[in-house]
Amino acid sequence: MKTLTYSIFAAALACGFASATTTAYTTPVGYMTVPLPGTGGGSPQTLQLANQGLLPSGPAYAAGGSTVTFGSDGTGTYLQDTNATWAAGAYVNGSNVSSLLEITSAGSLKGAMSWITSSATQKLYTADNLSAAGAGASYRVWAAYTMASLFGNPPDAAVLAGGSGAAGADNVEIYNPLTNSYQVFWYKNAGKGTMGWVCEDSSVTDATNYAIHPNDGLVLLRKQSADGSLVISGSVKDGQTMVRVDGDATPSTVTLNILGTQVPVNQLTPGNSGLYTGDPSTGLQGSSGPASADNLLVFDAPTNSYKVFWYKNAGKGTMGWVCEDASVPDATNFVIPSTGAVLIQRKAAASFNWTIPAVSIAP
Repeated sequence: MKTLTYSIFAAALACGFASATTTAYTTPVGYMTVPLPGTGGGSPQTLQLANQGLLPSGPAYAAGGSTVTFGSDGTGTYLQDTNATWAAGAYVNGSNVSSLLEITSAGSLKGAMSWITSSATQKLYTADNLSAAGAGASYRVWAAYTMASLFGNPPDAAVLAGGSGAAGADNVEIYNPLTNSYQVFWYKNAGKGTMGWVCEDSSVTDATNYAIHPNDGLVLLRKQSADGSLVISGSVKDGQTMVRVDGDATPSTVTLNILGTQVPVNQLTPGNSGLYTGDPSTGLQGSSGPASADNLLVFDAPTNSYKVFWYKNAGKGTMGWVCEDASVPDATNFVIPSTGAVLIQRKAAASFNWTIPAVSIAP
């Protein structure tokens, strides 16, 4: 979900290293392959929900300590670091947001990421107020993938086929739960007008350099008959990740969230995800069945079906994570594929911050 009103609530691999006095932070690197099933000549299109899993390779700017404070002025809220060496205008690509500031120190915002909307000498202005991190917080700055850097400019036609319009081209869609709508992107390589990345949303004036939030799940619609695959290489985001799960105060409604997890290896399960806390204001709402509980959905592209999970905390029988699919006898330890985004159908009114555990990388 790419929006400048996004709220954060204050409530093969190589080892990386950083300290309070260093500014170049190198993380483990690797790659992941997202399968893209083709239509096989049958249905008009196939669906895949993708987790980008990684961040662009390269050192991240990292710092923290007594030189870090937070404030606000006529431009907005900012982090200030009197030891910082970036120049005014850094981390923003013209009119496009292109980088994120992550809080890495302990506290209620650890793992939260916010778009850098503008920068001045020693100041980074962010879309969200991160002042709850407190003076002396540690942080780092990540680059974000763009349509061009993640999918190619132009994309490999075997991965994403272009066309004269969205109807004929393979599509990349990003869902915004706040507006209950998708932003639809495709690569234009035929017809009239300028060729290149296009977005149906007229507010996106530069689709090529449109930055993708790491927590956005990617909905990929493939029109090609043959199977394909998307290979993503980059840096592993170490440390926990904070992801917003939106609710809806409107009675009897369900809010859909399509989320990337930033977990590029197969180790996330419902049981270790931290999604159920026992308090529906801070995690998923449990119930006696899926109709009244919040649902966690995992998409299986080859069968074009979802596995539906919920947390049972009422009624008869054993309590705990349950899956509607009888082929999943142990829902607690079901491994969520690292290449796929997850869907959360939120029935509780409150939005909450989901803290996803840090990636564990074997030496």
